[in-house]
Amino acid sequence: MTMESGEDCSVKVAVHIRPLIGDEKLQGCKDCVTVVPRQPQVQIGTHSFTFDHVYGSTGSPSSSMFDELVAPLVDGLFQGYNGTVLAYGQTGSGKTYTMGTGGRDGSQNSIIPQVMNALFHKVKKLKHQAELQLRVSFIEILKEEVKDLLDPGSPGKAESGNVHVAKLAIPGKPPIQIREGSNGVITLVGSTEIDVQTQKEMAAYLELGSFSRATGSTNMNNQSSRSHAIFTITLEQMPKPSQIFSVDGMPNEDMFEDYLCAKLHLVDLAGSERAKRTGSDGLRFKEGVHINRGLLALGNVISALGDEKKRKDGAHVPYRDSKLTRLLQDSLGGNSRTVMIACISPADINAEETLNTLKYANRARNIQNKPIVNRNPMSNEMQRMRQQLDYLQAELLCARGGGTSNDEVQYLKERILWLETTNEDLCRELDEYRSRFSLPEHYTTKYGTDIARIEGLKRSLSMELFEYQMVDSPKGDNYKETDEEADKEWEHTILQDTMGRELNELNKRLQQKEFEMKTFGGLESNALKQHFGKKLMELEDEKRSVQQERDRLLDEVESLADGHFLKLPDTHAHKLKSLEAQILDLKKKQESQVQLLKQKQRSEEAAKKLQEEIQSIKAQKVQLQNRIKQEAELFRQWKASREKELLQLRKEGQKK
Repeated sequence: MTMESGEDCSVKVAVHIRPLIGDEKLQGCKDCVTVVPRQPQVQIGTHSFTFDHVYGSTGSPSSSMFDELVAPLVDGLFQGYNGTVLAYGQTGSGKTYTMGTGGRDGSQNSIIPQVMNALFHKVKKLKHQAELQLRVSFIEILKEEVKDLLDPGSPGKAESGNVHVAKLAIPGKPPIQIREGSNGVITLVGSTEIDVQTQKEMAAYLELGSFSRATGSTNMNNQSSRSHAIFTITLEQMPKPSQIFSVDGMPNEDMFEDYLCAKLHLVDLAGSERAKRTGSDGLRFKEGVHINRGLLALGNVISALGDEKKRKDGAHVPYRDSKLTRLLQDSLGGNSRTVMIACISPADINAEETLNTLKYANRARNIQNKPIVNRNPMSNEMQRMRQQLDYLQAELLCARGGGTSNDEVQYLKERILWLETTNEDLCRELDEYRSRFSLPEHYTTKYGTDIARIEGLKRSLSMELFEYQMVDSPKGDNYKETDEEADKEWEHTILQDTMGRELNELNKRLQQKEFEMKTFGGLESNALKQHFGKKLMELEDEKRSVQQERDRLLDEVESLADGHFLKLPDTHAHKLKSLEAQILDLKKKQESQVQLLKQKQRSEEAAKKLQEEIQSIKAQKVQLQNRIKQEAELFRQWKASREKELLQLRKEGQKK
């Protein structure tokens, strides 16, 4: 499977808050989760979290979850992009109901049934344009073993009270193994993948796998999932046979670019649980240990991918710590558009687990994926064969004396050999630098530009070989066209490099301004302002009481002016001086407080100005990103038109 480069995108995280259930109401539980009105923000106790979406409670209605989160993934599936929907949460928080992996008990408003509806609706619209093939697989990870839920040779499950009777393995059948291909794609060897033609068939296989999935009863959930389940839908699309060949019987090369193959993983994780709450023992306790161990490994992967510093330093990501994280390697930090749905219980009795789930989901928002278009290997093979055919045709013309001398062909061969040698040397040098240092981005861009230029020249030279077979075209024109194409590619790479450096500079400025903004501490300024205001009122009260004491003493001094008590006025005079000094000190403190308030006001004005600068930088960043995309699209269009012109020239040359 060949893949095109794509842009980084963050994992989208949504919170789904289920309502209080009957048992929780009987226990007198209260709602401990608060949703900020008209904001995707959740508060629990003193903690506050912001996500991409919040559903349930006073947030958005649960019915809009599919349209806002999952529908774009279904559309991307037809464009060749992998997708993943991941449901995580405490046991009994509603993950299976949200995903719809509960078989017949699942609601039609759950995610998987709605995915099926949207998928087959779009297939019906596109069936006249391309051949579409759908396949499904359904596996579970039970006690660190991958089990196939669609294996026709495995018996179903049965339950008796609180005892689960697991499926028995077929003697002699090898276990399912996880393999990583040469292109980095994770595959399951030995799992069942079934072709489906209708929505009814797909729903039947979902129900079959859900029935075979391991479940059990605990104190917190009557039908608790004891395994992690992954329902995978694979979509292959290819052009109609009538569109692959043109009217004259020649292959239509543009159609080979439409061979796409993408996967949508719908993951229902087992819930995190505590043995004290679930009352698990024996087999249930061992299952809970394996579940928590897998979720811990998943949390470590999310922490490693969500830490920007570790990500830049190329820190190790522990994908191999569990089979769950190994299977989700593409979904977290890899080739996939991923949505994580954190299911939580609002009951105060589950407050601690709910808080842990929100922290877990909050870290996942920092993960950067790189979704790319997955193309069929036939496209690359056809391109290689076309280049080889062009080269052989040029050789044949030379052997028959078709107008091109052996010296010129030899010169072109030597030039191609020199370019390939230079390319290998540059690649080797780049690998050495990468192994020694952590290269800054502009170095990587520099070497990448050189390699792109060489590749462009190689493509130009391969086209020169073909152009020589066109006898009636002057030699000077051929060289001019190839030089023009190479110059165009060189100009494009330089422009992209320049705009990339500008974008990096804007990111650095933005980080610096945001760091300065944090130093002002908007919330602390309000607290300090209230503190100083309260302090001023206290000083005013103290000043007023001291002045009243002074006036009282002055009145006593005047009443004692008859001379009968000579010592008392001296005592009062001394006390008056002390009060006057105290009043003066209070005035100085009051002035100091006023100065601090003025300084705080100036800081707030500076913070406001800094916020405006941050918004301006963000606007510049968006404009620059749009410019980069527009320039890349213009170059792609130019390249496509150029290739069509060359294809037309080839056909004309073959006719001649």
